[in-house]
Amino acid sequence: MASSALSEIIMFVAVLLIAAFVTGILTTSTYKISIGIDKKGDELSTKLSQDFEIINDPGKIIRNSESGITYLYIKNTGKDPILFTNDSFTVVIDGNIVTINDTEQLTTPGSNVLYPGDVGEIIVNYNETGYHRIKIISYTGISRIIKGYIS
Repeated sequence: MASSALSEIIMFVAVLLIAAFVTGILTTSTYKISIGIDKKGDELSTKLSQDFEIINDPGKIIRNSESGITYLYIKNTGKDPILFTNDSFTVVIDGNIVTINDTEQLTTPGSNVLYPGDVGEIIVNYNETGYHRIKIISYTGISRIIKGYIS
């Protein structure tokens, strides 16, 4: 009878140890998931607060054939300022990355920041006419596309 009671106590302790082990694993997993959700939420918040739109007229995107450049215009439609330099955007035309010659802040000339509502000009090395798919990508990963005619 004593050995039966001892074996029941050992079994009970084993069950408690296994339950504690499983609880520890579940707690750690839940914590890691909540951290991941927080990080994704912060990234989404940044993307939503730093937004822009391409405001070129799709029917007539301006090009200077003599200098071989095309002018693209963006407007900060987000809540936060956007860094506005040659390195803070990437321009892709018909699937090919094109060189940004210069960026100009048109609302506040000389500034390298687009504040909410400000308009900026991106000057790219591109000298082909016709309909093209133009994608502008910010350093934060936000991208906008326009399909338009480069005149």
